[in-house]
Amino acid sequence: MRRVHRPSTPTSLLPGGAGDAELARLKLHRITPPPPRKKKKSFEYTAYKSEDVRRALEKVFHGKCAYCETYYAASAPVDIEHYRPKGGVSEDVTHGGYWWIAMQWENLLPSCIDCNRKRGQVIVEASTSLTVLATTASPKLRQAGKQNSFPLANSGVRAAAETNDFSREQPLLINPCNDDPAAHLMYSVDPSHPTGLIVPTGSLQQQKRGAVSIQVYGLNRLKLLEDRNRVLRALEFLGDLIIDVAKSIADLEAPDAQRQLLGTAAEGVAARLRLLRDRMLTELKAAASPEAPYASMASAWMEEFKQRLTR
Repeated sequence: MRRVHRPSTPTSLLPGGAGDAELARLKLHRITPPPPRKKKKSFEYTAYKSEDVRRALEKVFHGKCAYCETYYAASAPVDIEHYRPKGGVSEDVTHGGYWWIAMQWENLLPSCIDCNRKRGQVIVEASTSLTVLATTASPKLRQAGKQNSFPLANSGVRAAAETNDFSREQPLLINPCNDDPAAHLMYSVDPSHPTGLIVPTGSLQQQKRGAVSIQVYGLNRLKLLEDRNRVLRALEFLGDLIIDVAKSIADLEAPDAQRQLLGTAAEGVAARLRLLRDRMLTELKAAASPEAPYASMASAWMEEFKQRLTR
């Protein structure tokens, strides 16, 4: 998960637009009693599902899930997810959900199906072997996915209906638009054991938010971890090549090598190697760009790699 800057509100959700009109219909629906001896129908939300909202979210998040950073378009349709759930709160059955901000841009995030929908997932722990899990016929499933979950550190002060002041709430789930995920989460990118596992970090409170977010969003589910591992292995391969090429350049540019290879020939070989090194460095930087999948993990790996180069 990486920090994302959220721009201004899309046109369809501006005051006076579809959002306000739908909120008015929703309020009327809530106070209207059901027909005699019939169950009241659920309200059908449409404003936040509009195509311009979908496109705006895709642009802000580069077509990636706000939580796990996978490209959702290649595998499944995006879920437009409500950070504060609109239809109910799993941790507080009496609350009824944050229905009044269901149309607000600031409450919307793009999510892959696995991060958003509650279902059985194979979750990897720090001490678990990926190889064993991947080859187990029936690995143990655990419930993961946000759905209506919205736990608070101070559950007794959950915001009441129709207020837009959430300053007293202390959410335990990280919002990549409001929080810095790097203050709560870190990746296991140790070159001797680069698992790509996400673990909590920071102060005790930050670690708690990190741990809850990992659990609720399912950020260490097996298939996701396997995908991050493929990216890590590619980064490690490029990193090792860069180190080897850099050493070859240094050897070629040494005075003794220059004399042995008649100077000009050595300079030509060194120049070609420098070009190759620079192209590989460009590939590494691209892996950490906002548009790339798992950019936050790649950035963490790059920082470790820089330290490796100085040692």
